[in-house]
Amino acid sequence: MPAVILWILRQLGITGSIVLLLLGFYEGVPGLRDIPFVDRVPFVREFIVGRVKLEAAKAAASATEGLVARSELKTAKARAAALEEQIRINRRMAEAALQEAERSRRDAETATKELEARIAEDTSDDGCTWSDRDLEWLRAR
Repeated sequence: MPAVILWILRQLGITGSIVLLLLGFYEGVPGLRDIPFVDRVPFVREFIVGRVKLEAAKAAASATEGLVARSELKTAKARAAALEEQIRINRRMAEAALQEAERSRRDAETATKELEARIAEDTSDDGCTWSDRDLEWLRAR
């Protein structure tokens, strides 16, 4: 193998050899760079794959990471906005429920007072009288 390399160097000369090495460094070795996963071999990857392809792969990876990060950020913002809207809706519903409960409590108090007032006013002798037991039964309902 070294004899072949020396023969090629003698045939090309110093300038041709330097051009060939630079071309190999920047563009890679044509037959070897098509091998799957050769770009993951640590020491020879730059010479086999080529500097241009490695830099293009790095640029593509960083661009993809940037797009993914922006997409995730937009998704997170949209989810946060949806959750904030749900919080506002739930607060309004809770306030409405509290107002309705207060209104119902006041109505029940008014109805109880009216019933107790009618019972207190019922002094007629019609055979029907209210007892404490009747009042307890009504309050339990």
